[in-house]
Amino acid sequence: MENKTLKEKFIEEMKVASIPKLITVAVKLPSGAIETITNTEDTVTKALYYTDKYDEEFRLKHNTDVQIVGYMIV
Repeated sequence: MENKTLKEKFIEEMKVASIPKLITVAVKLPSGAIETITNTEDTVTKALYYTDKYDEEFRLKHNTDVQIVGYMIV
C-alpha cells in the first residue's frame, strides 16, 4: 500500500472536487503556531497557488519553516 503525501492527497481531492466551494488549510508557522486560512472565492486559483508555491512536503518553497499540515475541501 502506497503512502501518499499530504500534497498528493490534496491534488487528488482537488481533481474530484473540480471547483470547490471552500478550501481551508492549516499552516504551521515558524513560531510553531497553527494558522487557518479559508478561501471561498477563486478556489481553483488558490489550489494552484498551494500546489505551485509549496514543495512535496507541503513546505513553502521560499521559507521551508512554513508548512501546510492539514486541509479541508468542500
